This record gives sequence, C-alpha cells and structure tokens, in this order.
Amino acid sequence: MPKTLDKDRGSEKGVGTRERILNATLVLFNEMGPDRVTTAQIARTVGINEGNLYYHFKTKEALLKALFEKLESDATQFMTQASLSSAAEAGIYSQFLRRWFSIVWAHRYMFRDLPGIIAIAPSLIEPIRALSLGMRLVVEDNLRKMRQAQLISIADEEVPQLLANVWIVSTYWAVYLNLQEGVDELAPENLEWGLNQVASLFRPYLSDEAKNELQTMLGQPSTH
Repeated sequence: MPKTLDKDRGSEKGVGTRERILNATLVLFNEMGPDRVTTAQIARTVGINEGNLYYHFKTKEALLKALFEKLESDATQFMTQASLSSAAEAGIYSQFLRRWFSIVWAHRYMFRDLPGIIAIAPSLIEPIRALSLGMRLVVEDNLRKMRQAQLISIADEEVPQLLANVWIVSTYWAVYLNLQEGVDELAPENLEWGLNQVASLFRPYLSDEAKNELQTMLGQPSTH
C-alpha cells in the first residue's frame, strides 16, 4: 500500500514537472525563439537540473512537439466553436478573427519562427499542414455562412484566391515582420498589425454592416 502511494505521488510530481517545463519553455520561446533558448536555460527557469529535463524531454524537438500539441488543442477548440456557429450577426465573425489572433499571440513563437522550427523539428511538417487545412476549411465554411447571411459578396471564382491569401498572411505575417522589418520580439502592436492585414483581405467584400462590425472589433483594445 505505501509503495503504491509513493508511486502515485511520484507520478503526480512528474506530471507537474512536465507541465512546468512546458509552461516555462513556452514563455522562453515566445520571448527569445526556440533557436536561442538552451536546455540549461529551461532547466534553470523551472528550477530543476538538466537531467530531470531530459527525463521528460530528450530533445528540443520533443519539446516543440509537446508545445505544438497545446497549440493544436487550442486551435481545435476554436475551430469547433467556429464550425458550430450558425449566427447571422456580423459581429460574431469579427470576434472569431480576434479570438484566432489571441491564440496566435499565446503561441507567437510558432508563427514568428516557423522556418527555424521546421529545421529543428521536421516531424511537425505534416501536423502543421493538417492544422492549416483544418483552419482553411473553417474559414471557408464561415465564408459560406456569411454569404448566406448577405454579410459578404464575393464571386465564386474569387473565393479560392481569398482563402489562399488569408492563409498566407495569417501564417506568415510574423515571419514578414522579422525578415523585412527586423522585428525580433513581437509586441501587442505587432499582433494588431497582423490582425489588420488579415482583416484588410475581407474588407472589400463586406456589407456595410459587416464593415462596421469589423472596424469596431479592430478598435477594441488588446487584452494581451
């Protein structure tokens, strides 16, 4: 009996340590980027030795895969909520965009440092593609609902181009800021810039009501 209790305590402690490692790694990756963070820094931040860190995560790739699972979980929850929506109010869709960028902010290292992440963790290529496809399908579905509600007017032949551009901008806006503008550490105003870039793709097609709701959403103060 005592041995079982000790084992359970050890297991609970292990789970707690694993989560603390992931939480600390997420903060460090967001601040500095995966390629600039060492395992020694992570261990020191968590308050453990590197041996304990290696017990849970043998490589930086393993850390990135575990963190991606957190992003995947957040994104899946968001996509489920967006897919279930049948509302015709323009504000609903504007808030979807804001909520997606909240997820982007929480996992901003992934969007800012994507090329480097793929170099460290090539096994993430397919999961990232799958997540991107899921997001594209959700955007396409909501675009269909908006057309039915007469919130957006766009010709059928223009839809694929709009979807492709939304995917490109929403995925690579942070990479653009890093490579073109020299932004190494994303700030809330950079997030708002990215949000505005994606919003600008929809704006020409929106009804007056939808444009007003979009502008209201963009004018809301960031909660980050």
